[in-house]
Amino acid sequence: MRKLLLVTLILTCPTYAQDSRVSITFTPQSQRYAKQAEEYRRLWANEGTRMIQVMERVSGLKFVETEVTALIYEAPSNSGSPSRPMNLRASYPTDVKKATLIHELSHRMNFQLKKRPKELDEHRILFLYLYDVWESLYGKDFADQQVEVESGRKGLYDYESAWKWALSMNKDERASRFAEILRANHK
Repeated sequence: MRKLLLVTLILTCPTYAQDSRVSITFTPQSQRYAKQAEEYRRLWANEGTRMIQVMERVSGLKFVETEVTALIYEAPSNSGSPSRPMNLRASYPTDVKKATLIHELSHRMNFQLKKRPKELDEHRILFLYLYDVWESLYGKDFADQQVEVESGRKGLYDYESAWKWALSMNKDERASRFAEILRANHK
């Protein structure tokens, strides 16, 4: 009985992990998602520092939040906001969990961009560097696979068109376009 109580407490408690500067609390929406919350926590503990470093190096932005809350549940992932938790889908395979965590954290990093080109929506801005972050962290095959995964998502946003637009430019062209956005934000 005691062992069952201990296991239940462990599975229902929020899990914590942190980059040296960024702490993420992964909280399962219910006990049903405790295992997946723990997987996200382990992923962050093992790779979070490197993820943030590469996101910052590739984008030229700094990740300004020091504490992020992530709710693990079974619905589409989203970045939340500084005052709302990030939401991460529980059922993704490990590689998609990695890619999604980086995707949603990058949205949060982009919150600091107050001046944005009117012709570019949030995802097109993000896709100017996200592929290059994935490739730098995990290689071209991983990045290509994640573009394919995201391009297959239908209904909430036209990821396929946004990825085709971003990848019609080479790495230097994407970086140059994002650098223009950064310059506009530092005037």
